[in-house]
Amino acid sequence: MNNWLQRWHGMAPREQWLAFSVGLVVGALLYMLLLGDPLSARLAKQQASYKVTEARRLEAQTGLADLQAKLAADPNIPYRSALLAASASREELISQIDQNTAELVTPQKMKAVLAELLRSQPRLRLVGLESFSEPMQLPGAAPVKLEPGAEPAPVTLYRHGLHLQLQGGYFDLLAYLQAVQASGWKLNWDSLDYQVGEGGPSQAKISLKLYTLSRQAGWVGV
Repeated sequence: MNNWLQRWHGMAPREQWLAFSVGLVVGALLYMLLLGDPLSARLAKQQASYKVTEARRLEAQTGLADLQAKLAADPNIPYRSALLAASASREELISQIDQNTAELVTPQKMKAVLAELLRSQPRLRLVGLESFSEPMQLPGAAPVKLEPGAEPAPVTLYRHGLHLQLQGGYFDLLAYLQAVQASGWKLNWDSLDYQVGEGGPSQAKISLKLYTLSRQAGWVGV
């Protein structure tokens, strides 16, 4: 160490400044090689990952917005229109109801279908499940001639549905809804609510109502 100090003091001021400058350049190069480049690469990788995540989040938001827009429309419009057109007689009314509900999943099958599709989304957790069944208001059919004292049996259409309380993220929910749509079983959508709480986007609270239609006053069951 003393030898280095003696050599330093033996240098002319110009040589000292030149040696000092060379030392700074070497130090800067070592920093860039050992710390700067790896740090820059790591930051670039993090930024790229963030951009991908943000793009997926925006894509999921768009998908959910489209689904919610569909839910905002009255899913009963095709049935109401068909029933209004079939008001000539009670028999035609019943025929139109049966024709329009034939492709829907039965109330008995509905729970099994939704549960099976939910099992394929392990990160989407079922928190609560409730069933509901209620009659729908239908336009009246034209009166028919009956025997004295006889009363016509009312034509009633029932909504049988399930209210699912779920917990999960954007993409888990989106994948589940797409699976329901692609399952081949026709269901009606009543409502969809997605709320991000303290647990963050991956633990969002989800409320989803689905239902089917039937002339039978059966119960879906839970």
